[in-house]
Amino acid sequence: MKYSETVASGEDLDALIKRAQEGDVRAFEALLAGHLPRVRRFARAFSGSDTDADDLAQEALLKVYRSLKLFRYQAAFSTWLYAVVRNVFLDGARSRSRRDRQREDPLEPEHGQVAGETTAADERIGREQERRRLWRALRQVPEEFRSAMVLFDIEGRSYDEVAATFGVPIGTVKSRLSRGRAHLRRILGEPEDEPGTEEEPAPSNVVRKRS
Repeated sequence: MKYSETVASGEDLDALIKRAQEGDVRAFEALLAGHLPRVRRFARAFSGSDTDADDLAQEALLKVYRSLKLFRYQAAFSTWLYAVVRNVFLDGARSRSRRDRQREDPLEPEHGQVAGETTAADERIGREQERRRLWRALRQVPEEFRSAMVLFDIEGRSYDEVAATFGVPIGTVKSRLSRGRAHLRRILGEPEDEPGTEEEPAPSNVVRKRS
């Protein structure tokens, strides 16, 4: 099933948050509707398979629902959401065995109409295989680097937002991104960046082009 990734903003967002904090379930569902695909992708940073990611996402959303009244606008709602979700993911990851954490099950294929031509079908299969290769490689990157890469490179979060989510300085975020991208390139067998680029990492084409 596909979900819209359109999220509320401005006064609409504030109104939804207020109603949801007062117990309006429909407002809560509307508030999170646009975040669901992003939450699930973030779950993959901590999960060995899509099944694990779905379980963790559901648990995290329950925690968000129970904790929403604690949101006080100290940060953007999306930043707060990722921070709550991350804590649940980390708790779940710590409780799993090493074997479960290192499983590399393939990603779910996208559900769509069957292509009418062989070339279109071949392209779709090629894209799916590339996505699977990317996520398998990402799951071999150390978690602290991988989770930062998912937020910054795939979800498009800013340095400030990633730093706020993990509770670390921006410099630490940049270092994790640089080191994570180096890991990913080695796993994928692609050339690494030149030395001396760790402080100001550019958006990773390896990730952005294939997500």
